[in-house]
Amino acid sequence: GNLLQSTRCYYFYDPAYRECNMRVPGSGCAAKSGVNRIHAILGASDACIATNPSDMSVALAALNAKVNVHGPHGERTIPILEFHRLPGTTPHITTNLHPGELITSIDLPPMDFGTRSCYLKVRDRRSYAFALVSVAAIVNLEAGGPIKEARLALGGVALKPWRAQRSEQALAGKTASADVFRQAANMALEGAKPYKDNAFKVELARRAIVRALNTVSQA
Repeated sequence: GNLLQSTRCYYFYDPAYRECNMRVPGSGCAAKSGVNRIHAILGASDACIATNPSDMSVALAALNAKVNVHGPHGERTIPILEFHRLPGTTPHITTNLHPGELITSIDLPPMDFGTRSCYLKVRDRRSYAFALVSVAAIVNLEAGGPIKEARLALGGVALKPWRAQRSEQALAGKTASADVFRQAANMALEGAKPYKDNAFKVELARRAIVRALNTVSQA
């Protein structure tokens, strides 16, 4: 369910709006010129600026989960980072599931540093609200030593869970500090393209990343 959760885009959910490429391919994207406060700042296209609302998918992206599926042609495994799709020119196709395939299980690879992890969800209200921005952070760090490995996944910013892999690479080998975390956060938001109502998400995402990294580095 949560892994396949549909976008919360207002224009996708309200059939009164005819312009929605996700609902009616080729009809346009009303969100681009409409109310777009909750919409994507990364990985969007001219065809769609919707976001994926799932919390679980973001955590699974940081954990390098594998999605096992069964279908007409047998069983196969899809790495979580390849499971969801960015909109491109086909925003109505949101995953790489084939017709007739069913998710049967999810595998989580072993991890010996998972205790240094957190999921930070920033939302408009404390309950029954989807994330404006979320961050799943995991850091392999020994007290007083450099960061051995880091994983960062963002939610609420794109049509799929967004792994900040360049930031992860930049963090490796560095000593945990506020400056290092800010540099990683800036890197994660490079290329962000906000719209008129959601420009605040860029800075919100940066601050959420720094806060999440601070939290796990002090665990």
